[in-house]
Amino acid sequence: MATWQPTSSKPLFCSGEVVRGVWNKRSYLVEGLLGRGANGEVYRVRKTNGERLALKVSPQSSDIALEHKILQQLQGAARGIDLGPLVFDLDDVSTPRGKAFFYVMEQVHGTALPPFLKKRGRHWTSVLMLQLCTYLEQMHQLGFCFGDLKVENCLVDEQRGRLRLVDFGGVTPFGRGVKEYTEWYDRAWWGQGSRRAEESYDVFALSMMVVALLAPDLRHKLAALTVPNFSLLMQSVAADPRFGPWRKALQSVWSGRTKTVARFRELLLPMVNASVQHEKREKRDNPSHDWSDVLLFGSAAVLIGVVCLIFL
Repeated sequence: MATWQPTSSKPLFCSGEVVRGVWNKRSYLVEGLLGRGANGEVYRVRKTNGERLALKVSPQSSDIALEHKILQQLQGAARGIDLGPLVFDLDDVSTPRGKAFFYVMEQVHGTALPPFLKKRGRHWTSVLMLQLCTYLEQMHQLGFCFGDLKVENCLVDEQRGRLRLVDFGGVTPFGRGVKEYTEWYDRAWWGQGSRRAEESYDVFALSMMVVALLAPDLRHKLAALTVPNFSLLMQSVAADPRFGPWRKALQSVWSGRTKTVARFRELLLPMVNASVQHEKREKRDNPSHDWSDVLLFGSAAVLIGVVCLIFL
């Protein structure tokens, strides 16, 4: 049987359709399309027992197998930290449009970063980046670069006080070329390095996430330019008061002095401390304002080195 070839106009599955694996014989009822990307489609599905999950399907068996393997490895290395969605089934499916390959995973729920920061305040940016640094370190220790690291691939689970990563389609073994990326976060697009998968590639993307979160208007302005202008980006950050406490960290990355997540995390600590103090004042002035503690405790749990800093 020929392999399914995605089209821009027609998803592979329709709501109400049942996906049945060729090998494992498990069935999933499709409830809707969650998203489409460069290497596949993601659907909201329901098992026969009523459990709701997400199913990612692709025409590339190697891509699906690699993502599934990476997510399994992250589960084993996470030690209770939800680096990515939990993964379950891995199988093929035969459709009228050809053979396709899929895996089934936990459906991650959460709030996108921009609305979360709008509600909670921009000072939470450093706390979220702190959690993200810890997650990336776990991935790097396994020998993988996240690759397509961006604001849109992160959610905040407000009930558990944790940042969650989604869409692992860009994860690439160290030493290879990053296969999936977004221009704004891509150092090669800015003329600041290669697309070689390595720790410093993700660190650059972290710095661009900060810019996108603190000054979305600046991002839209610069991203709309016909030719990327990194000098203008640096000048804008230097002149914009929103980046006051962040300039040292950003300039350190962009100058090449900071290439590791561990070093970037160190540069975050003064801002994390300021965020903690801000939330303590908020809680003192408004005793019902206590959800922030959950996120602080979550940050401390995944980063033992700052426990004392947070609770002193």
